[in-house]
Amino acid sequence: MKATVLAMLLLASCILAACTRFSPNAQLVQADSLIQKLPDSALRFLQSIQSKEFHSAADRAYYALLLTQVKDKNFILQTEDSLIRIAVQYYDSTKNTAMQARAHYYLGCIWRDKEDYPNALSCFFTAISYAKKIPDYNLAGHIYNNIANLYYQQRLNEQADSIYQITEDLAIKQKNFHLHVEVLSQRGMINIREGKYKEAEQILLHAFEISRHSTLKSLIAKTTYSLSLLYGRMNMGEKAVEYAKLSVNNQENINMQYRACLVLGDAYYKTAQYDSALIYLNKGLYSKDHSTKAGIYMRLADIAQKQGLLEKALEMERKYSAYLDSAQQKQQSTAIVTTEKNILIQRKQSEYKKNLGKFSYYTITTIATLLSVFFILWKKYKKRINSLQKELEQHNYNQKEKAILQKELHSLNTERQALLKEAYEHSEVYAKMKRIIQSYKKTDKSTEHFDEEDWKQLIAETDIRWNNITIRLASKYPLSLDEIYLCCLYLTDMPTSHFRYIMECSRDAIYKKTKRILEQKMKCFDKSTSLRDILDTLIIE
Repeated sequence: MKATVLAMLLLASCILAACTRFSPNAQLVQADSLIQKLPDSALRFLQSIQSKEFHSAADRAYYALLLTQVKDKNFILQTEDSLIRIAVQYYDSTKNTAMQARAHYYLGCIWRDKEDYPNALSCFFTAISYAKKIPDYNLAGHIYNNIANLYYQQRLNEQADSIYQITEDLAIKQKNFHLHVEVLSQRGMINIREGKYKEAEQILLHAFEISRHSTLKSLIAKTTYSLSLLYGRMNMGEKAVEYAKLSVNNQENINMQYRACLVLGDAYYKTAQYDSALIYLNKGLYSKDHSTKAGIYMRLADIAQKQGLLEKALEMERKYSAYLDSAQQKQQSTAIVTTEKNILIQRKQSEYKKNLGKFSYYTITTIATLLSVFFILWKKYKKRINSLQKELEQHNYNQKEKAILQKELHSLNTERQALLKEAYEHSEVYAKMKRIIQSYKKTDKSTEHFDEEDWKQLIAETDIRWNNITIRLASKYPLSLDEIYLCCLYLTDMPTSHFRYIMECSRDAIYKKTKRILEQKMKCFDKSTSLRDILDTLIIE
């Protein structure tokens, strides 16, 4: 009788514990349901709840995750990770895969806000591994989008576009129009960066058409921002102003608002509406982003020069250079590539340890069997020999396959370099250089000249072909813009004697500039070493 009562009490305790463990706080469930559609209401609701009310570790972790998530949804910059780490540690300890995916994703978002992009990338890759296991394709889409954004910010265009394509497929399958528009806008921006304006226009107009049927103002703001930037590059000033106004009027993210003010100010500048340009450029100066400020000061310097305010123009130029240097110093493309490699190595090591554990288990089992039944062991030993022989054969096969893959990789790299060279030599800016040179050869003059936009495009094309070489040059040597322009010309494979036609100076001036770069900036006094030799070394690095 006592045994029966004891068993019933034990069963009741187990049921009660199970119910308690898997019943999340009702207030938190309600907040979670609000986040996607009403993030501002969800934020107020969560802030009204006292964290002291939660007595279980599960509720505290859930609250920490939701509060971090809702702040991210409301574009609130977060640089403190103590809250989200409560969620990460709890869900890692309970092996709750769905919540692990969310927790690691929002930890990555905080690293992103702190501008520590390698750590952000590491967290995003961890989150994507959990999201695939569930599977949660909607969350996976947002994680991939953030990974692609990091690559884009570091000017790793090829990697960014490949991840954006994965994100776009997920967005279409999930009918996530918000994410789809974001991805299309970013792919359009990559095409703008690479000078593919027609392709960019086609993608961005499609994105704008989708955003017009949405109730989310942020989507219209994003697509019109990109369209204004595009039409500014295409010298279609009126269209640039029209779309920039739409972007400013629909922008909800305060950080992007300042960037939109820069684009509208730039559009007004290109249509010679300097007073209007000054209004929006000065509004944008409240931005904390150094890249945005560099762009604003560049335009303010241009306007001051147009108005004959030379001292002010020089002051703006100095500020432009300072903020540009600061923005370039924050580039972390090398660190991101290193992180990417480390993640792959860690995965391989994890697989190796897992396989090693299995091997140890079978070895111990074999030894135990040897001690108990010698005859049975003899048979199993024989089978094991056969198994190891097969593994050895498989290993030899894998080595051959690896050699084939390495050969294919080398071939692909050679092909890629050839394609990059062909794309470079068919670019608009390269064609313009050829026209200017031909004109000088025939008539000793040219009606075309290299302006600031052409130099920017040459830098962009050079970076695409030679893996962001100008960024690496600027970080390694204290080069001026003119000196970077000259380095770009050395990488064109054109004769040095033609540089004077592009830079509109004498051959002697080119020689002196080259000598100054080598001796004063690069500290190279070896007469046998040319500037092109140093640039070639930097390309290999």
